Amino acid sequence: MTGMLDLIREAVTVLPGTEERDAGEATVFAVEGNDFVRIVGDSTTVRSDDGWTAIDPDDDAVAIEDAVAHGWELAAPRALLEAGGR
Repeated sequence: MTGMLDLIREAVTVLPGTEERDAGEATVFAVEGNDFVRIVGDSTTVRSDDGWTAIDPDDDAVAIEDAVAHGWELAAPRALLEAGGR
């Protein structure tokens, strides 16, 4: 999990309003209280157009960063979307 967690932490540094919190067995990344990434053990899911989608740890870093950014866009309020993001 540490490699994926580190990659997610780096990806969210450019996304405004993002917070990381410990949710028991999960590490959750949220924007304005809306979750967009959940990491539980070796499983990472991201908010997607179809609900929640698993991230394949074998994907390259760019694909993972894109999935995280899209999840943030789906969860972020309009004011933050207008402020930027990536």
